[in-house]
Amino acid sequence: MTRRILPLLLAILLAGPVAAGTPPASSVYLAPADAFPDLEFYGLLAPTDYAKLGLDRSEGPVRLSEIPGDVLVLEFFNKSCVPCQRQVREVEAFYQELGRRGLLERIRLLAIAAGNNPKYLGRYRKRRKLTYPITADPQFDQWRRIGDPGRTPFTLFLVRRDGTWRLARYSFGVQWKQELLGHALTLLAKPEEALANATGLPVDPTPLVLPLDAAGVRAKARTLIQRATGDPSADVAVVKLGDGTSVYQAVSKGRRLPVFAKVASRRPVCEVCEAVHFLFAFDRDGRILGFEPIHVTKYGNEEWDERDWRFFEKRVKGRNMASLPFDPKVDAVSKATMSSALIFDEMRRTLPLLKKLPADGAGGGG
Repeated sequence: MTRRILPLLLAILLAGPVAAGTPPASSVYLAPADAFPDLEFYGLLAPTDYAKLGLDRSEGPVRLSEIPGDVLVLEFFNKSCVPCQRQVREVEAFYQELGRRGLLERIRLLAIAAGNNPKYLGRYRKRRKLTYPITADPQFDQWRRIGDPGRTPFTLFLVRRDGTWRLARYSFGVQWKQELLGHALTLLAKPEEALANATGLPVDPTPLVLPLDAAGVRAKARTLIQRATGDPSADVAVVKLGDGTSVYQAVSKGRRLPVFAKVASRRPVCEVCEAVHFLFAFDRDGRILGFEPIHVTKYGNEEWDERDWRFFEKRVKGRNMASLPFDPKVDAVSKATMSSALIFDEMRRTLPLLKKLPADGAGGGG
């Protein structure tokens, strides 16, 4: 970890359709000990969670700035992430130890389920016997505000100074109870020293690289467009949208059709998972017309097979980007909940691109 000022935004370069991926919308920059973004959540998982965070209500949205205390531990996890299954046990043991020491009002803890639907978290909490406060970030909005870190478990330790939460330390991967406790107690005892030695979050400047060359991606785009248009002779043209992004547009008999395909890549949520790379077709109204995997995996990093991607295409085809909620019970490929959620999210975030699409009409391939 470096101690110089680091941008918290992950730089994902877009040089035409082959350099895929959408950068996080928020351009947050965080220096060591700078004020932490004031994340906001729809609410907490249970009414009793509010009191555990020192809030005098039992419902409604929550901002980090509202939470009292001297130290705030944020635990980003995903309920489908295998390492997170181990981490939640350690976090629960840590929370219980804080209670035994009478420190729950000074050291606050909030777990954040990145990409999880809140309606399925209650059963997860009950099965895991978790008592600490939990919220959800189902569309990765807050996850992206801290730079789309790319892996869970992800633990952040904040300390309050001048009435503001400030980043003091962070860790990726499973942290044992004693590690969590040791870090929290150190920050409680020596907050100024901790801030003086704080580090900015690391940034991975490397763009996500597709596992196919340009010709291979174009061939997949052509196959997708032919399936989406029902025209086995359709070709594709590269359309540059003027901001460094590009899409493919369907071309048939010398005319451009109102059907487009976008290459997309997303970093994984779980530390043991792989990035997802895919294409999807859509019209200028945002209606999804098809899906084509480039590299998408499920449990054990096993590649999706034809049955998987055809199931997924059936789930998204005909739906509109403007209204694309993800329900893992019906929308996820078996053993691929996180990959499925990321793809839904990327499709949904493509909506603003529709305003930049070119007119139809004459024009050959490009």
